[in-house]
Amino acid sequence: MKQTPKKAVTAVAAERLTEGLGVARKQLLQVEKDIVTEARKQRRSLEKMLARVRSGDDLKVIEKRIATTATDLQKRVRSMPREVLGVLGVATSDDVAKLSKNLTKLSKRVEDLSKARQPFA
Repeated sequence: MKQTPKKAVTAVAAERLTEGLGVARKQLLQVEKDIVTEARKQRRSLEKMLARVRSGDDLKVIEKRIATTATDLQKRVRSMPREVLGVLGVATSDDVAKLSKNLTKLSKRVEDLSKARQPFA
């Protein structure tokens, strides 16, 4: 059998180091490509966002939401005392006005009835 000559330890180490550096170089190139791709995506995203901010569309939407919310809140605040008085069973000024109106109608009817009865007395 013929033996192949053995390489020196330093030559083997140099080959492995060269192979390892080649693999590392390929990995670094891929990482660099990934970084460039991601940077482009981020740039496009930021440009779109900047365009939206410059157009003011987002601000207009937010202003509409605020106005709607403020209106709803005002309505709720205005109705709150009436609801609380209703829960407590306290008459509101509208209730008192209705009662007063009904009382006036009833007193007129009683007066009319009493006038109608007087000739028979």
